Amino acid sequence: MKRWRYTANASFYGLRRDRFTQYQPAAGVEERIRNVAATEGISGIELKYPFDFDNPKLVKDLLAETGLELSAVNVDIKDATYFRFGALSAQKSAARDKAVELLTAGMDLAAELDANLVSTCPLADGYDYPFQVDFTDAWGYFTETVSRICRHREDVRLALEYQPHEPHSRILLSNVGKMLHVCSEVDLPNIGANFDVGHSFAALESPGESAALLASQKRLFYLHSSDNTGDGGDWDMISGSVHFWHWIELLLTLDAVGYDGWIGADIMPKFGTARDFYITNKKMIDSMIGLIEHLGEEELRRLCGEDGSSAIIYEMFADRLASL
Repeated sequence: MKRWRYTANASFYGLRRDRFTQYQPAAGVEERIRNVAATEGISGIELKYPFDFDNPKLVKDLLAETGLELSAVNVDIKDATYFRFGALSAQKSAARDKAVELLTAGMDLAAELDANLVSTCPLADGYDYPFQVDFTDAWGYFTETVSRICRHREDVRLALEYQPHEPHSRILLSNVGKMLHVCSEVDLPNIGANFDVGHSFAALESPGESAALLASQKRLFYLHSSDNTGDGGDWDMISGSVHFWHWIELLLTLDAVGYDGWIGADIMPKFGTARDFYITNKKMIDSMIGLIEHLGEEELRRLCGEDGSSAIIYEMFADRLASL
């Protein structure tokens, strides 16, 4: 089994709150970068544009000092000041132009800092009520705007992160099928997915299947690890804490399709520290990889390719788990 490199989303090392309470205090970019660097097993960092880049030189110096590699620039396009009625899909060209401005600036910054990937989760692009948006216009604007961004520079990839809900009851880019639709419509090599496993569960998908579909089209660019209860919410739980066997299947699939990118994470630290949760998340993934090897990955792959083998597979699991 392959061992992947791990990266941390620095946003989760600062202010964390929901509608009801605050869980973690705010922290400046220097403090968050140093705390990520102090997280055992993490060699990369994902930073948010524009908020983390008020002083690009400071960021560059801190990355050099800590040895962290910038895995992605995460561009925020959900600010209600500009994007109350959409960003990539907005009816007003001024909002779409602002999204292009932010994402292309993020691409330039990523290239300057030796990263080749920009990620964004287009959460402003959605709706709550029937008749709130014209779907034909919205999807036309969405793919047109993404195409404009991707054509800005071919050496930096744009990874879109799909999610079914929140802050709208329905997000336009809500599942793997719509993600692949955008890739097909844009039809450029630098458009792909930031595959958030928790969002895949929230969309009622089997993440192994979704990862295979994305990889088959060479659109699996990046990965956010997490888990969810599967009720549609985005709870950012520790990987494998809910859907253990689905996670085993996903890791086996990622190895099979040759995924060689980063494993990032969106993990919500409601207590303790982000460092605690990110260390545990990495340990869980490493342990699941080790369990696959103990279970017998080649035998498991063979049985997966045979009809009617489910009972045999789980009998093998039971026997080999009993031997631990």
